Amino acid sequence: MLSPLRHAPWLALICLIAGAASASDAYPVIAVAAADRIVIQYRGLPIALPLAHIEVPEATRSACLERLTALTKGKGAEIFYVPSFGADANGAARVQMVVGTTNLNLDLVAKGLARYQPGLKYESAFEEPLKNAQEKAQKGKLGLWGQAAAPVASAAPAAATPAAIATTAMVRASGPFCSELDTPYYYATGAKEVTNVHVQRLIYYPDEATAQRAGKKPRPQAPATPAAAVAAPSDEKSLDAVFAQGKDIYAQAIAKGNTPERDQLYEQAFVVLSKALQGYSALADQRPDDDALGTKLHECAQLRYGSIKQRRFE
Repeated sequence: MLSPLRHAPWLALICLIAGAASASDAYPVIAVAAADRIVIQYRGLPIALPLAHIEVPEATRSACLERLTALTKGKGAEIFYVPSFGADANGAARVQMVVGTTNLNLDLVAKGLARYQPGLKYESAFEEPLKNAQEKAQKGKLGLWGQAAAPVASAAPAAATPAAIATTAMVRASGPFCSELDTPYYYATGAKEVTNVHVQRLIYYPDEATAQRAGKKPRPQAPATPAAAVAAPSDEKSLDAVFAQGKDIYAQAIAKGNTPERDQLYEQAFVVLSKALQGYSALADQRPDDDALGTKLHECAQLRYGSIKQRRFE
């Protein structure tokens, strides 16, 4: 039997979810961050997890993104992990995921979209199904196996030590277009709208068509933004003024009811509150023991999140 997440020791995530118990083993899937990486929600936090025992070649990455998006959209995933699965170069524990009755890792290999990749130590219960699926995909010339001959994963490599993992070059997902988690729009990678977004909150796409199939939309022309939000000031008094402006716009949006004007105001509130949040975060790094500042930061983050969730995005 596979061991669900709540019974497994997690590497990089152990401080967040080790020993967690839940009435259900299914965790909401927020997004597909890459062809081999899925973002789940745990206690309100987005957690990006790499899939174990697979290697996705460049030629099938777009197809993998589409397949994973179709399988996981609006659903929950069961997470399975044992230490022999290993970790990626960033230290994140590799996992197997099951949505409904579909093992995502197995599905990608069975359709020829990914190659089977041995873990640090062979685990027959987890890896034998993938090996068998790859043999069938090869015989059927499915996906990448229908292309030019592709190298097959060899026997399991020697177990990597923690030091080896730590010294491996950091591997970051990338692509010409990207979108921030919990937002409906996509941008060209490097656009000013995403330059200050943490890399773990970004989802990358190989082209605009893939982004749109994932439900993302091109960024519309931004509405007029109050002058207070043009740049995030560095002093707390000025930040308080920006925050007050954002709260006022947020209140105006609520008063508009279920109308297009409400959504436009939420859009403005998001921009203003983002500037305030950016400034408060910088101050909080300098003053980690300032409880009053922490309260403002928390309230600002909640309102900013609300400005996203309350919009209809029609």
